[in-house]
Amino acid sequence: MLSVLCLSLVLHAQEQPQLLIPKPRSEYDINHQYYVSLLDKALHKAAKGRPVPKLVSSYQMEQGRALRELAKGEVLDVFWVGTDQQKEQQFRAIRIPLERGLMGFRKMILHKDSVARFAQVDSLQALQPFTACQGAFWPDVSIMRAAGLKVLAAPVYENIFKQVNAGRCDYFPRGLHEGVVELQKRHDLYPDLVRYPDLMLYYPFTVYFFTQKQHEELAKWIEQCLESMIDDGELLAHMQQNELTRQMFPLEAQAASRWILLANPLLSKDTDFHNSRYWFVPADFGYSQERH
Repeated sequence: MLSVLCLSLVLHAQEQPQLLIPKPRSEYDINHQYYVSLLDKALHKAAKGRPVPKLVSSYQMEQGRALRELAKGEVLDVFWVGTDQQKEQQFRAIRIPLERGLMGFRKMILHKDSVARFAQVDSLQALQPFTACQGAFWPDVSIMRAAGLKVLAAPVYENIFKQVNAGRCDYFPRGLHEGVVELQKRHDLYPDLVRYPDLMLYYPFTVYFFTQKQHEELAKWIEQCLESMIDDGELLAHMQQNELTRQMFPLEAQAASRWILLANPLLSKDTDFHNSRYWFVPADFGYSQERH
């Protein structure tokens, strides 16, 4: 924990401090590896002579518990999670999108028997009769409900795939970088689940690293490195090489013929999601307001 880390340079060079992070949510959770490897790169890149902490997995946690543990600071020091105003008020957010906002570009995981019905969905109104599955503590639940969409919230990530497969909900909107690999990893469990390519659901949304507010030195350390990784192209290279995100490139290949755009009322008002230094924008994926 951070009491061990002692981020000041009082530490002797031979000592290796630790940062506590959560374990993967399941054996299929490659999201975990993406963020852990990025955090490790960040700490090394901006170490400037400081002892680089070892990342130590504490417990397996769904998002709700992880946020509670981060607030206590006993078994969790850093967490990566979809942002909203409440989290940014409670914790120290490192406000650099860790996947350039890919999380807000959503394509649907469906049961194969639902594909024909989704071929008729071309507007928010047409999507409203269907029920989405989402994680119980994910900001997406409130974002989608604010747009008039029906959402079934499940507390356990792996159970969402079971619910779509069993027909308890109609679709599971996943970040562009998530759905392909998630289905590949679970093909033997759910061979009837498919990723629907022709409809894009979009709202400005991203994942940040969060720490406790009193750990400002740690937050600045990570922040400085991520800025440097953007400057020298290393963040984009991380995305192009990592198993979770590499299939997204070239971005134009992820275009969809139909788009549904939602507002994100949970996003902090000063979030500049049009800033191409940090964020992908719909035009990167072929969206044109004139054509839609």
